[in-house]
Amino acid sequence: MSSSLRISAGQCSAKGIKDFNEDACGIRIPDASLLVTKGVAAAIADGVSSAEAGREAAETCITGFLSDYYSTSESWTVKSSGQKVLGALNRWLYGRGQTIQG
Repeated sequence: MSSSLRISAGQCSAKGIKDFNEDACGIRIPDASLLVTKGVAAAIADGVSSAEAGREAAETCITGFLSDYYSTSESWTVKSSGQKVLGALNRWLYGRGQTIQG
């Protein structure tokens, strides 16, 4: 009997009571070596509809996280990789928001 990992994934987000949906979601299943050290990543970002660029910010968070997370050192733990990438994204988005508002 073969014991291989099989992964099925899907994603969906609904607009709710608003006129449009600004949420973003993504899933990445990496190649075998990263699958062992980093695992499968799924992320959702709530697009802030009251913000000027809520949809763009949500999409940037998802694409940035899924790209940067798998670019971290394989010696870093999953927790450390996630925290560092989220921290960097948060700082970048905050700075971008200050530029747009200023």
